[in-house]
Amino acid sequence: MDKGIYLASTSIKVDKLRQQNQAHEMANLATVGFKKNFQMTQATYRVDGENSLSSRFYKVADTLGRVDLSAGPRIVTDNPLDIFIEGQGVLGVLNENGEIAFTRRGDLRVSQDGNLVNGSGFTIAAEGGGDIQIDPALIHKVSQEGVIYASNPADEVAQEVEVARLLLRNAEDTDLEKTEDGLFKVMGTENPGDFVGAAGPVTVTPFGLEGSSVKSYDVLTRMIEIERSYELKVNVIKELGDMSETSQSLMQVS
Repeated sequence: MDKGIYLASTSIKVDKLRQQNQAHEMANLATVGFKKNFQMTQATYRVDGENSLSSRFYKVADTLGRVDLSAGPRIVTDNPLDIFIEGQGVLGVLNENGEIAFTRRGDLRVSQDGNLVNGSGFTIAAEGGGDIQIDPALIHKVSQEGVIYASNPADEVAQEVEVARLLLRNAEDTDLEKTEDGLFKVMGTENPGDFVGAAGPVTVTPFGLEGSSVKSYDVLTRMIEIERSYELKVNVIKELGDMSETSQSLMQVS
């Protein structure tokens, strides 16, 4: 019976983790480029009973793991710096520590310092390292290959000049996980950083954004399932506890 109680209680922990994740997803229904987490990571614990030689090993859900890079809805905009990242591609940015991390958020704009940033305020990383400086007086556009071109509107014949290249990586065969700031890093690594990625090229579509991949009806359905699952497991623990008390009373010598 103690096995059943332990398994039910650890399963409740899984439901709590899933519930927290659903609340996080619900809060990001309208966040550009938001990606869901799935595939829980598991930790194994050894349980030893008091005055007992036997030991047991249980697997318990620890954290949510791999990022789901399935594309969200396509949103058409009139901003030439907005990009929709195609396929399993990710865009490199610099986090608060200056480390390279990745995101799918492509609402690019020019900061007051002249740096290219996205809607979350993270500095966009250039291919080869460093940030990307943008002159607000010039007209900029992004090609499908992630190359940023600039032209001077004052010229009679505007010539496009390459300014920088976006840091794009193909994560088709790379598992990514989220960091606390919502950016992506290679799963299992201690710190964010660049990675090689798959051989296929990553393309972007300008004048477009990727909406959140979260669907409200999916979240609500899963939250109802989690609530019912929690109630069922609580009832199982209660029943097992009652059965244990009954067994102890039967074994007592009158």
